[in-house]
Amino acid sequence: MAVSDYIAIINDFLSVNLDKVLLALTAVSLFTLVVFIFVNIKLSAVTRRYNQLMSGMEGKNLEELLMSHIADVGKVKDDMDRLKDKMQELEKEGKLAIKKIYMKRYNAFPDIGSDLSFSVIFLNDHNTGVLITSIYARDENRIYLKPIVNGSCDYSLSPEEKEIVSRAISG
Repeated sequence: MAVSDYIAIINDFLSVNLDKVLLALTAVSLFTLVVFIFVNIKLSAVTRRYNQLMSGMEGKNLEELLMSHIADVGKVKDDMDRLKDKMQELEKEGKLAIKKIYMKRYNAFPDIGSDLSFSVIFLNDHNTGVLITSIYARDENRIYLKPIVNGSCDYSLSPEEKEIVSRAISG
């Protein structure tokens, strides 16, 4: 069979089925148009996102921008590590700070009519600090300072002092 025979067969087919071929070409064209519109919508969305990404770059390329952001993130991480270390130092120092303060006023001598004597305790988280007691009498006033280490005192304590020491330790 020669090439002219093939052309004749195709011409005969097209002349008999021209309406069907045109309908098929129209359907393919409509499908292509729908696909083109869909791709164009997607492309415009990608273009919009790209323009947002590139806004404010002022001539930089994307690699420079990413490297700059990576360097900034590294600096922020270093800052966070330093802040974490500083926070741990402050927590250690905070345990040494005076946090527990209790006091009690009382009448040390029954013949004196008012609660003019007092005891005050100042303790940190380790229950270490000082106990200050002021005993008021008619003719004199005495003040005592007693160290408290880990919740105990080497000096003898009055009942009022024992009470505020136990209240301070129990919190």
